[in-house]
Amino acid sequence: MLRTRRRLLQAATLWPASHALLGARKEFWEAKAPADWTDEEKRILLGQSPWAREGIAQFQVERKRERAYEGVARPGAGVPGARPGERPGAAATSVPIGERPPPVPSTDTGQSVQFRVLARWESATPVRLAGGPELPEETAKFYVIRLRGMPLLQTPKSKGGESVPNPNLGMLEAIEKGSRIERKDKIAIPCSHLLTGSGESATELLLFFARGTDPITVGEKAVTLESRFGPFHLSVKFPLKDMMYKGVLAL
Repeated sequence: MLRTRRRLLQAATLWPASHALLGARKEFWEAKAPADWTDEEKRILLGQSPWAREGIAQFQVERKRERAYEGVARPGAGVPGARPGERPGAAATSVPIGERPPPVPSTDTGQSVQFRVLARWESATPVRLAGGPELPEETAKFYVIRLRGMPLLQTPKSKGGESVPNPNLGMLEAIEKGSRIERKDKIAIPCSHLLTGSGESATELLLFFARGTDPITVGEKAVTLESRFGPFHLSVKFPLKDMMYKGVLAL
């Protein structure tokens, strides 16, 4: 019994040290040079990492105020004119005791419509090193976030060289006006402009946010991408302490 207790005490003293070592394990982008990243590791960084997080663009069906039946008569309810052919002044027919009134109609159409959207910081150094698309030099003064999977329509192909209007113009304008990077105790950074994809990438957007004279710092702990457009709302939170690369906040 004494020996068992001694072993338990030894295990209890060793566990915090092993747990600390486990917590100190470096991610591959910190432990390995970019040239040594495998294709799988690059896919992880581009699709499921601190710089690439998934959110939900959700459409909530607005519920109309349920109105009580006004002026709606049921046969035998004793309301003049309730039944076709009823003579004015005729005796009303009583309602059988225990009969239930009709149910109030519901405007709830069921589950809300949702779209899974990937938000990725294209301007972050690790994303570019993992194979993210090259960005023009003039974009260096912006935080650039790609949104993939937005609820946008495919632009129809033109016929005979005729120009086809973009069916998403209204939605794109709303996204640009309604998108911002929220910061704790600081003014949010609004979207300056956006670029759209084409063809199979028509549901992808690049959102540009000016870095300005008060750039985001790791001391802010987290920032949140907020986008409201029409009936949709997208919110994606990014913990900044996880977005460090080589000791520097990489945005």
